[in-house]
Amino acid sequence: MRVGKRGSHRSPEVNNRSSDAREDLRKGYQDEAVARTYEEERDFREGDVSLHYETEVLALSEALGDVRAPVLEVAVGTGRLCRRLMGFGTRYVGIDVSAQMLKEAEKNLEYGTDHPRLIRGDAFQLPFRDGYFGAAIGFRFIKHLDTGGRRLMYKELKRVLADEGLLVFDFYGWRRRASKKKEGDRLTVGALRSELEENGLKLIKVYGTRHVICDVISVPFRWLKIRPAVQAAGWIGVKILSPLDELLDRSRGGIAVCKKS
Repeated sequence: MRVGKRGSHRSPEVNNRSSDAREDLRKGYQDEAVARTYEEERDFREGDVSLHYETEVLALSEALGDVRAPVLEVAVGTGRLCRRLMGFGTRYVGIDVSAQMLKEAEKNLEYGTDHPRLIRGDAFQLPFRDGYFGAAIGFRFIKHLDTGGRRLMYKELKRVLADEGLLVFDFYGWRRRASKKKEGDRLTVGALRSELEENGLKLIKVYGTRHVICDVISVPFRWLKIRPAVQAAGWIGVKILSPLDELLDRSRGGIAVCKKS
Protein backbone atom coordinates (compact mmCIF):
# COMPACT_ATOMS: atom_id res chain seq x y z
CA MET A 1 0.00 0.00 0.00
CA ARG A 2 1.32 3.43 -0.87
CA VAL A 3 1.24 5.75 2.08
CA GLY A 4 1.76 9.16 0.61
CA LYS A 5 1.97 12.69 1.81
CA ARG A 6 -1.32 14.00 3.11
CA GLY A 7 -2.99 16.68 1.09
CA SER A 8 -2.44 20.19 2.39
CA HIS A 9 -5.47 21.35 4.31
CA ARG A 10 -6.24 23.50 7.28
CA SER A 11 -8.45 22.21 10.04
CA PRO A 12 -11.17 24.68 11.06
CA GLU A 13 -11.04 25.95 14.60
CA VAL A 14 -13.19 24.02 17.03
CA ASN A 15 -14.23 24.95 20.52
CA ASN A 16 -12.51 23.63 23.61
CA ARG A 17 -15.40 21.32 24.40
CA SER A 18 -14.98 19.49 21.10
CA SER A 19 -11.22 19.12 21.56
CA ASP A 20 -11.58 17.97 25.18
CA ALA A 21 -14.16 15.35 24.21
CA ARG A 22 -11.86 13.92 21.55
CA GLU A 23 -8.96 13.85 23.98
CA ASP A 24 -11.03 12.02 26.60
CA LEU A 25 -12.04 9.46 23.97
CA ARG A 26 -8.41 9.05 22.93
CA LYS A 27 -7.15 8.55 26.48
CA GLY A 28 -9.91 6.17 27.53
CA TYR A 29 -8.86 3.46 25.09
CA GLN A 30 -5.16 3.68 25.95
CA ASP A 31 -5.90 1.82 29.18
CA GLU A 32 -4.70 -1.80 29.00
CA ALA A 33 -7.60 -3.14 31.09
CA VAL A 34 -10.16 -1.37 28.88
CA ALA A 35 -8.62 -2.87 25.75
CA ARG A 36 -8.31 -6.36 27.24
CA THR A 37 -11.96 -6.53 28.36
CA TYR A 38 -13.48 -4.53 25.47
CA GLU A 39 -14.98 -7.48 23.58
CA GLU A 40 -16.00 -9.43 26.65
CA GLU A 41 -18.04 -6.56 28.06
CA ARG A 42 -19.84 -5.97 24.75
CA ASP A 43 -20.50 -9.57 23.65
CA PHE A 44 -18.16 -9.27 20.67
CA ARG A 45 -16.14 -12.43 21.34
CA GLU A 46 -16.26 -15.23 18.81
CA GLY A 47 -18.50 -17.42 20.98
CA ASP A 48 -20.93 -14.64 21.87
CA VAL A 49 -24.14 -13.89 20.01
CA SER A 50 -25.10 -10.21 19.82
CA LEU A 51 -28.00 -8.98 17.69
CA HIS A 52 -26.40 -5.56 17.33
CA TYR A 53 -23.10 -7.08 16.21
CA GLU A 54 -24.79 -9.37 13.71
CA THR A 55 -26.82 -6.53 12.19
CA GLU A 56 -23.66 -4.44 11.86
CA VAL A 57 -21.90 -7.22 9.97
CA LEU A 58 -24.95 -7.84 7.76
CA ALA A 59 -25.35 -4.16 6.86
CA LEU A 60 -21.63 -3.72 6.19
CA SER A 61 -21.51 -6.84 4.03
CA GLU A 62 -24.31 -5.46 1.87
CA ALA A 63 -22.99 -1.89 1.76
CA LEU A 64 -19.42 -2.88 0.82
CA GLY A 65 -20.24 -5.83 -1.42
CA ASP A 66 -19.26 -4.05 -4.66
CA VAL A 67 -16.18 -2.22 -3.33
CA ARG A 68 -12.93 -3.42 -4.86
CA ALA A 69 -10.57 -0.58 -3.92
CA PRO A 70 -8.90 -0.66 -0.47
CA VAL A 71 -11.13 -0.25 2.58
CA LEU A 72 -10.11 1.84 5.60
CA GLU A 73 -11.46 1.34 9.12
CA VAL A 74 -10.85 4.22 11.51
CA ALA A 75 -10.74 3.28 15.20
CA VAL A 76 -10.32 -0.38 14.25
CA GLY A 77 -10.05 -1.28 17.93
CA THR A 78 -9.77 -5.00 18.63
CA GLY A 79 -10.44 -5.92 15.01
CA ARG A 80 -13.92 -7.25 15.74
CA LEU A 81 -15.34 -6.03 12.41
CA CYS A 82 -12.41 -6.66 10.11
CA ARG A 83 -12.18 -10.32 11.12
CA ARG A 84 -15.74 -10.72 9.83
CA LEU A 85 -15.23 -8.60 6.73
CA MET A 86 -12.02 -9.97 5.24
CA GLY A 87 -13.78 -11.92 2.50
CA PHE A 88 -14.31 -9.03 0.13
CA GLY A 89 -11.15 -9.68 -1.87
CA THR A 90 -9.83 -6.17 -1.32
CA ARG A 91 -7.11 -4.64 0.85
CA TYR A 92 -8.26 -3.82 4.38
CA VAL A 93 -6.42 -1.22 6.45
CA GLY A 94 -7.20 -0.47 10.08
CA ILE A 95 -5.97 2.55 12.01
CA ASP A 96 -6.26 3.29 15.72
CA VAL A 97 -4.60 5.75 18.07
CA SER A 98 -4.47 3.19 20.89
CA ALA A 99 -1.47 0.87 21.01
CA GLN A 100 -3.32 -1.32 23.51
CA MET A 101 -6.33 -1.81 21.23
CA LEU A 102 -4.06 -2.63 18.30
CA LYS A 103 -2.25 -5.17 20.47
CA GLU A 104 -5.57 -6.91 21.09
CA ALA A 105 -6.39 -6.73 17.38
CA GLU A 106 -3.12 -8.45 16.50
CA LYS A 107 -3.96 -11.30 18.88
CA ASN A 108 -7.53 -11.61 17.62
CA LEU A 109 -6.51 -11.64 13.95
CA GLU A 110 -3.38 -13.77 14.08
CA TYR A 111 -5.25 -16.88 12.95
CA GLY A 112 -6.45 -15.21 9.74
CA THR A 113 -4.88 -16.05 6.40
CA ASP A 114 -5.39 -12.59 4.91
CA HIS A 115 -4.19 -10.34 7.69
CA PRO A 116 -5.24 -6.69 7.39
CA ARG A 117 -2.67 -3.95 7.70
CA LEU A 118 -2.92 -2.36 11.16
CA ILE A 119 -1.45 1.10 11.73
CA ARG A 120 -1.21 3.29 14.79
CA GLY A 121 -2.23 6.83 13.97
CA ASP A 122 -4.60 9.74 14.43
CA ALA A 123 -7.90 9.47 12.55
CA PHE A 124 -7.99 13.27 12.26
CA GLN A 125 -4.61 13.32 10.47
CA LEU A 126 -4.61 10.17 8.37
CA PRO A 127 -1.20 9.15 6.94
CA PHE A 128 -2.60 8.27 3.50
CA ARG A 129 -2.57 10.01 0.16
CA ASP A 130 -5.66 11.69 -1.24
CA GLY A 131 -8.26 9.50 -2.92
CA TYR A 132 -6.65 6.16 -2.05
CA PHE A 133 -9.60 4.30 -0.49
CA GLY A 134 -12.79 3.03 -2.10
CA ALA A 135 -14.58 3.01 1.26
CA ALA A 136 -14.06 4.01 4.87
CA ILE A 137 -15.92 2.75 7.93
CA GLY A 138 -16.07 4.11 11.47
CA PHE A 139 -18.02 2.28 14.16
CA ARG A 140 -18.30 3.17 17.84
CA PHE A 141 -16.22 6.25 17.09
CA ILE A 142 -17.81 8.90 14.88
CA LYS A 143 -21.07 8.72 16.81
CA HIS A 144 -19.23 9.69 20.01
CA LEU A 145 -18.01 12.95 18.47
CA ASP A 146 -19.91 16.20 18.79
CA THR A 147 -20.91 18.26 15.77
CA GLY A 148 -17.52 19.98 15.50
CA GLY A 149 -15.63 16.70 15.82
CA ARG A 150 -17.79 15.05 13.17
CA ARG A 151 -17.19 17.94 10.81
CA LEU A 152 -13.43 17.48 11.11
CA MET A 153 -13.77 13.72 10.68
CA TYR A 154 -15.91 14.05 7.55
CA LYS A 155 -13.35 16.39 6.00
CA GLU A 156 -10.41 14.07 6.61
CA LEU A 157 -12.22 10.95 5.46
CA LYS A 158 -13.43 12.71 2.33
CA ARG A 159 -9.83 13.57 1.54
CA VAL A 160 -8.65 9.95 1.49
CA LEU A 161 -11.75 8.63 -0.33
CA ALA A 162 -11.78 8.19 -4.08
CA ASP A 163 -14.44 9.99 -6.12
CA GLU A 164 -17.82 8.53 -5.15
CA GLY A 165 -16.11 6.53 -2.40
CA LEU A 166 -18.32 5.28 0.43
CA LEU A 167 -18.34 6.26 4.09
CA VAL A 168 -20.21 3.89 6.41
CA PHE A 169 -20.66 4.60 10.12
CA ASP A 170 -23.09 4.12 12.97
CA PHE A 171 -25.01 6.99 14.54
CA TYR A 172 -27.12 7.78 17.56
CA GLY A 173 -30.75 7.75 16.51
CA TRP A 174 -33.72 9.77 17.61
CA ARG A 175 -35.19 9.17 21.06
CA ARG A 176 -38.45 10.55 22.39
CA ARG A 177 -36.84 10.95 25.80
CA ALA A 178 -33.19 11.51 25.00
CA SER A 179 -30.91 12.40 27.88
CA LYS A 180 -29.76 16.02 27.88
CA LYS A 181 -26.15 14.89 27.66
CA LYS A 182 -26.65 13.13 24.32
CA GLU A 183 -29.71 14.94 23.01
CA GLY A 184 -27.73 17.28 20.76
CA ASP A 185 -25.99 14.38 19.04
CA ARG A 186 -29.08 12.24 18.44
CA LEU A 187 -30.17 12.71 14.87
CA THR A 188 -33.30 12.10 12.87
CA VAL A 189 -32.61 10.70 9.42
CA GLY A 190 -33.42 14.09 7.91
CA ALA A 191 -31.03 15.91 10.23
CA LEU A 192 -28.29 13.39 9.45
CA ARG A 193 -28.89 13.84 5.71
CA SER A 194 -28.62 17.63 6.06
CA GLU A 195 -25.43 17.38 8.13
CA LEU A 196 -23.79 15.12 5.57
CA GLU A 197 -24.79 17.36 2.65
CA GLU A 198 -23.29 20.36 4.42
CA ASN A 199 -20.03 18.41 4.58
CA GLY A 200 -19.93 17.24 0.97
CA LEU A 201 -21.42 13.77 1.48
CA LYS A 202 -24.65 12.29 0.16
CA LEU A 203 -26.69 9.89 2.29
CA ILE A 204 -27.73 6.95 0.13
CA LYS A 205 -28.92 4.35 2.64
CA VAL A 206 -29.87 3.96 6.29
CA TYR A 207 -29.89 0.60 8.05
CA GLY A 208 -31.80 0.52 11.31
CA THR A 209 -30.14 -1.65 13.95
CA ARG A 210 -32.23 -0.90 17.03
CA HIS A 211 -35.71 -2.15 16.14
CA VAL A 212 -37.70 -3.21 19.20
CA ILE A 213 -39.39 -6.11 17.42
CA CYS A 214 -36.00 -7.62 16.49
CA ASP A 215 -34.77 -7.24 20.05
CA VAL A 216 -37.81 -9.09 21.39
CA ILE A 217 -37.66 -11.87 18.79
CA SER A 218 -33.97 -12.54 19.34
CA VAL A 219 -33.89 -12.65 23.18
CA PRO A 220 -34.26 -16.46 23.62
CA PHE A 221 -31.91 -17.18 20.73
CA ARG A 222 -29.21 -14.87 22.12
CA TRP A 223 -29.54 -16.59 25.48
CA LEU A 224 -29.23 -20.02 23.84
CA LYS A 225 -26.39 -18.75 21.59
CA ILE A 226 -28.18 -19.78 18.38
CA ARG A 227 -26.45 -17.46 15.95
CA PRO A 228 -28.46 -18.35 12.78
CA ALA A 229 -31.71 -17.41 14.51
CA VAL A 230 -30.25 -14.13 15.77
CA GLN A 231 -28.92 -13.41 12.27
CA ALA A 232 -32.42 -14.03 10.90
CA ALA A 233 -33.83 -11.46 13.34
CA GLY A 234 -31.14 -9.05 12.23
CA TRP A 235 -32.03 -9.71 8.60
CA ILE A 236 -35.61 -8.67 9.32
CA GLY A 237 -34.36 -5.38 10.75
CA VAL A 238 -31.85 -4.62 8.00
CA LYS A 239 -33.84 -5.81 4.98
CA ILE A 240 -37.47 -5.23 5.93
CA LEU A 241 -37.74 -2.62 8.68
CA SER A 242 -34.91 -0.25 7.68
CA PRO A 243 -36.89 1.44 4.87
CA LEU A 244 -39.44 2.51 7.51
CA ASP A 245 -36.72 4.46 9.32
CA GLU A 246 -36.14 6.60 6.24
CA LEU A 247 -39.85 6.90 5.45
CA LEU A 248 -40.77 8.00 8.97
CA ASP A 249 -37.57 10.05 9.48
CA ARG A 250 -36.98 8.21 12.74
CA SER A 251 -34.34 5.69 13.73
CA ARG A 252 -33.61 4.43 17.22
CA GLY A 253 -30.03 3.93 16.06
CA GLY A 254 -28.52 2.75 12.86
CA ILE A 255 -25.88 2.73 10.16
CA ALA A 256 -25.48 5.45 7.55
CA VAL A 257 -24.06 4.72 4.10
CA CYS A 258 -23.02 7.84 2.26
CA LYS A 259 -21.07 8.76 -0.84
CA LYS A 260 -18.45 11.41 -1.46
CA SER A 261 -20.10 14.01 -3.63
